[in-house]
Amino acid sequence: MGLTLDAQKVKTCAEKMGLVVKGVTEDGLSVKVEIPPTRADILHPCDVIEDVGIGYGFNNIDRVFPPNNTVGSYQPLNKFTDLIRQELAQAGYTESLTFSLLSLQNNYIRMRQEPCLSECVQLSNPQTQEFEIVRTSLLPGLLMCLKENKAEIVPQKIFEVSDIVVKDNETDTGAKNHRKIAAMVIDTSSNFEVIHGLLDLLMTKVGADFEKRDYQLVEDNEDQRFFPTRGFSVMLRGVKIGSVGVIHPEVLSNFELKYPVSAMELNFDALVSHFKVAVGDHN
Repeated sequence: MGLTLDAQKVKTCAEKMGLVVKGVTEDGLSVKVEIPPTRADILHPCDVIEDVGIGYGFNNIDRVFPPNNTVGSYQPLNKFTDLIRQELAQAGYTESLTFSLLSLQNNYIRMRQEPCLSECVQLSNPQTQEFEIVRTSLLPGLLMCLKENKAEIVPQKIFEVSDIVVKDNETDTGAKNHRKIAAMVIDTSSNFEVIHGLLDLLMTKVGADFEKRDYQLVEDNEDQRFFPTRGFSVMLRGVKIGSVGVIHPEVLSNFELKYPVSAMELNFDALVSHFKVAVGDHN
């Protein structure tokens, strides 16, 4: 739809909507409007334009074709993200949307890791200790989600596909977003085979074959978040893309959880890249 009004018509429409018109410029192209204190909903000039449209009547606006036609579509990364979300949901996992901001305690210390200020993006003036940095992992947020739902029956299966942020001197902003996939299972037993099965499912969907050694699990006793001998690096074509294992009891205690938790966290971009290669090889 297209609409062109002269200043006099704009003035009339604004007055209909209860706005105070202070005057019209000599060239008749601009109208000065004062917002009365009763219109707390007007925060921006576009809100005034909306009021003018309402006063004129949206149904009175002539429909015209725009000067250039465009076709909207998904960003490929977001489309693939939605497809992964559907697969995880169909596997029986509930999606969680956790805070992007965390405290140093939750992001590092309660995860049995030393704070890495050279990695995380810090807020210069945080209003609360709970929101000091931008998260560098999805696992603390999911553990906090389980903590808030610890009164619910087990097992509980949750997942999240979202961005984390780390410092990067090669970018204009000094930081860069990285998309991650994380999932957790809490039950009366560790149920590592359940989270391992979800990992196999994801790898199958992106075209990684375990029998062909496209990916494998390598024991990683350096990752303090996981129980000794129960934490593994996920290797895809020889490159580490994430971790999977049984969460360490000390971490569970820090988040006030009394049942074992198995978790995984993967680099989403690595899965997308492998999928593109696998599809190309198949074709």
